Amino acid sequence: MSGSSAVETKANQDVFLTAYSLVGSLRKACDGIDLPRATVRSWIHTDSHGFKARFKESQEVFREFLEDIALERVKNQKPNDNPVLLITLLNANYPEKYRRDAYHTDNAAKEIMGEWKKWVKDNKKAENRKTKADKKSESEIDRQEAIEEAQKILSRKSDDNPHRPA
Repeated sequence: MSGSSAVETKANQDVFLTAYSLVGSLRKACDGIDLPRATVRSWIHTDSHGFKARFKESQEVFREFLEDIALERVKNQKPNDNPVLLITLLNANYPEKYRRDAYHTDNAAKEIMGEWKKWVKDNKKAENRKTKADKKSESEIDRQEAIEEAQKILSRKSDDNPHRPA
C-alpha cells in the first residue's frame, strides 16, 4: 500500500484504522493490508490528518468489540468454559474498567509531593545552617563566660595574696 498525496494518505489511514478496529493488533492490521508498521508510527508521530485521535477511536472500537464478546460469553457460558484469555485481553485493553488493581494517577498529587519533598529538604538545610550558627553563638558565649570566670578567679587570687604587688 503506497501513496504520496494527502488524499491517498488519508484513505490509507482509513483502511488501516478499519482493519485495526477489527483485529486489535498493529501487526495483524498492517500485514492484512500490506502496510509497513513504520508508516503507522510515522502517522502517529506527525499526527497527519488527526491520526492520533482517529487511532484512539479505532482502539476504542476494538475494546468495545472485546466487551461484546465478554458479555455474550457470560450469557452463554457453560460450567466448563474457561474465560481466562478473554479476561486477560479485557484487562490489557480496558484496564480502567476490568483490572481490579487499576487506578488513575493524579499528576497534581505527584507535583504536590515533589514540592513538599523540596520544601522539607530546603527547611532541613536552613535548620542545619541555623543550628550551626546557634552552636557558633553558644560556643562564643561559653568562651566569653569562661574568660569572665577566669578573670574573677584571678581577681580573687590577687586579693587573697597580700605580697603580690597590685
